[in-house]
Formats: sequence, structure tokens, C-alpha cells
Amino acid sequence: MDTPPNGLVPASCIFAGEFALATESANAGFTTPFGIFTPRIFLIGTLTEKTTRDGKISSLRLSDPTGVFTCSMNWENTRLLKTADELDVPSFVAVFGTVRFRKYAGRTFLEIVPETLLPATRESRNAWIFHTAESAVSRLEKCRNSPVRKELAGKIKLALESARPAEPKDELTNEQILEIITALTEKKGAKILDVISRLKTLGLDETSAKTRLGLLMEEGECYTPTTELIKIA
Repeated sequence: MDTPPNGLVPASCIFAGEFALATESANAGFTTPFGIFTPRIFLIGTLTEKTTRDGKISSLRLSDPTGVFTCSMNWENTRLLKTADELDVPSFVAVFGTVRFRKYAGRTFLEIVPETLLPATRESRNAWIFHTAESAVSRLEKCRNSPVRKELAGKIKLALESARPAEPKDELTNEQILEIITALTEKKGAKILDVISRLKTLGLDETSAKTRLGLLMEEGECYTPTTELIKIA
């Protein structure tokens, strides 16, 4: 259990890759194959998308190097809606909020309801990654080997690499780019905007990132099932 910057309310720091594995536990908390976390959560990620409904922001999409968080906005919190409207896409954002499962159209969604949104820096994002990785690795070391454990460990390694000083862009290999696409891939593929945002943290500008993705598609390594998604071939 960790504490957000204001020091007032205990909160968990957890990577999106593990967060996605959560189920609700009996004590009103949440559990993953690697441990328990509280309904309160603190994260620093990259804001990659805002969704609006009826002229208001209904949700935010934030990514860390292991996956994606969905934040559902409370329309009664007009102050927070104003803050969300002022945030740039993409940009680093700190979120303190409450975790919940929401049922909609016969499906169950795991989401975060933000209580605080703050612009963040790359330095604070990197510090969050190092802190969260330390906690996650400690818990993974106590668990038996499994495909899920191996996959999450690989994502954490990628997260730590992204938090270190970026290598020159010409040293970013195709294998690394494919690993990023794989880490961000959901059921139908990875959001292209999320992949580009991750590549930018590793030293590529937007034009270079799009060029590298285009070359990988020409080589048959990946493809775009839709205009918004990219997927490993």
C-alpha cells in the first residue's frame, strides 16, 4: 500500500498490466494473481485519449509501459471535468481515484473514477515506474512460475527500460518496437496513438515513430486491422 503526494489517503500503485488481471475480493478490495490492492489507486501515466458524450468528457485513457487504464469521469465533479478538459493529449498525468467494476451492455469493465487529476512531469512518471516496479517484482518473486507471471515480468522490464534515459532513436530496434506493440495489445490490437506515445518516450519524434511503424508493416511484421489499431502479424 502506498500514499499519494498529499499524504492523506492510502493508495495502491499498480501497473496497468497487473491491474487488468484484477478481480474483486471479499474485503471490498481487489486481488490479482500476485497480491491484493486497495480500492484507492495512485498512478502516473500518459494521457492518450479523451472521450466525450453529450458535450462532456466521459472518460480518459491513460497508458503506462505495461498497458492501459480507463478513467470514468464523475459528471457531478465540475471542477475535475474542467481540469480534464485543460489537459493536453498526449501528456503525463497523475491520477488519484477509486477502482470499481461497472456493468454495461452485458459486459463488466474495470475502471478508475478520478478524484484528483494533475499534470505530471517525465521525472515524476519515471519515479512512479521505479517505485511501482519495486513493489511488483517483490510480489512476483513470491509466486510460482506461470505464463501470466512471465508475461507481466516482461512488461515490467519494458517499463523500467522506458524510465531510463532514452537511447538515440537510431538504436531503437524493430524487436523493441514489436515488444511495445505486444505490451499494448488488447483483444483487437494496440491503439496506434498509444504506441506512438510510448515510442516518443524512448526518443522518437512522432514523424519518426510513424515511419518506423510503416516500415514494419511493409516488412509484414504487423498490420492495421482498423485505422486506429495496429497488431502483430
